Amino acid sequence: MPVDAPLDPALHEPQFALHVEDLTVSYGATPALWDIDLDIPPGVMAAIIGPNGSGKSTLLKTALGLVKPVAGHVRFLGFPVAQMRGRIGYVPQRQAVDWDFPTTARDVVEMGLYRSLGWFRRPGRAARARAMAALAELGMQDYAERQISQLSGGQQQRVFLARALVQEAPILILDEPMAGVDAATEAVIFDLLKRLRDQGRTVIVVHHDLTTVQSHFDWLVIMNVRVIAQGPVAQVYTPENLRAAYGRHLAMIAAPPAPPPPAPPDPSLDETTPLP
Repeated sequence: MPVDAPLDPALHEPQFALHVEDLTVSYGATPALWDIDLDIPPGVMAAIIGPNGSGKSTLLKTALGLVKPVAGHVRFLGFPVAQMRGRIGYVPQRQAVDWDFPTTARDVVEMGLYRSLGWFRRPGRAARARAMAALAELGMQDYAERQISQLSGGQQQRVFLARALVQEAPILILDEPMAGVDAATEAVIFDLLKRLRDQGRTVIVVHHDLTTVQSHFDWLVIMNVRVIAQGPVAQVYTPENLRAAYGRHLAMIAAPPAPPPPAPPDPSLDETTPLP
């Protein structure tokens, strides 16, 4: 299905890039997600935030069909995920990847083309050129033939983002892409994601750094097993909503420590008295 294919008006909530309704997920007797209702419009850069264990990654995995829910349903642009696989780019958490698998950076990026090429067809010259262009977009063209296990954490993350980029999908989903990367890689990733958003794509990011939410995102979901608030960042990023999600831990993670106050002047020194 082409990216610009017209949407069937009979589809369920086709006006949303991601629509989640009455979603509940349980691991044994413990609910990981409880009665989630969520709508993310197309063409935004959305952050999903919440404390550890709040269900952020579970929400993404369930939306992508990797975890089976107890109840509820998910739609991307009105379609169930089974009909949208080729239109969603996904970058998982780094710890979920087997970095010892013997493959090169270019091979990893070319995997993003297999759905369009077919699993048993080797990438041709055009496909290799697309993979190299995606690597170049992230400053990784010189590492194309490097084994993925030999790259740094930030370089590995850039390669997986290039794999999602080469799909040219209208929806891009990333699970904590900034975790454990250096400042230069974070700047490159944010710059690319904003350019994709400006091209009309929808970018959905599980994010952990509250201090950068307002400067990088325009849509926000705050959750802790349930959705606490969602909407434009300017409306949703409030102390009340953050406190409802993070509780007493908010002060430690929402703001950097204040600088020490300046030392008081020494009253014994008169400003007219020359110093030695």
